Amino acid sequence: MGKNTKQRLSAALVTQLQRTPVDKITIKSIVDACDLTRQTFYNHFSDIYELVEWTAKEATAESLKNVADYDNWQHGFYNVMVTIKANRYLVENTYQSAYRDLLEKYIYAVLYRYIIAVVERQAVGMQVAQKHKDFIAHFYSLAFIALIFEWVKDGLKEDPGDIVEQTGVLIQGDFKKALHKYAE
Repeated sequence: MGKNTKQRLSAALVTQLQRTPVDKITIKSIVDACDLTRQTFYNHFSDIYELVEWTAKEATAESLKNVADYDNWQHGFYNVMVTIKANRYLVENTYQSAYRDLLEKYIYAVLYRYIIAVVERQAVGMQVAQKHKDFIAHFYSLAFIALIFEWVKDGLKEDPGDIVEQTGVLIQGDFKKALHKYAE
């Protein structure tokens, strides 16, 4: 029941974001759309922004499921971008609000978990300090976030496949190369 309730609240948020900026959405309007009570909302989220964070995190995590290896990282990055485009109202309205940093924080957290899994798989058999693997994942997470937010700022016009392909050309083999340089 808990996850289903969260999903209902999230769906109501996404629907409202199609016509209302996040700063103007109220808990009352969300629970009314779901036929739930305010207390039910507060049983799951402390405020609207926590719901926005959860919604962004769930959408991003779902798009990266089952693609956490080097051979599939481009597919995962593409899935994130397609998910963002499918949830464009959520992303654009949050991006344009005072709460952009929350969106960035949660997309970063999901991307980092994904990228560190890729880095860890690439590092198998190498003696690389965890701080170096963490730095590689941090660097690429920031790069992907910057690409994503630039794309959002430009209105999501460019084809996600083109962005992913260009990114792939730039980092082809770079995870392994960096790991070798950090290897003890």
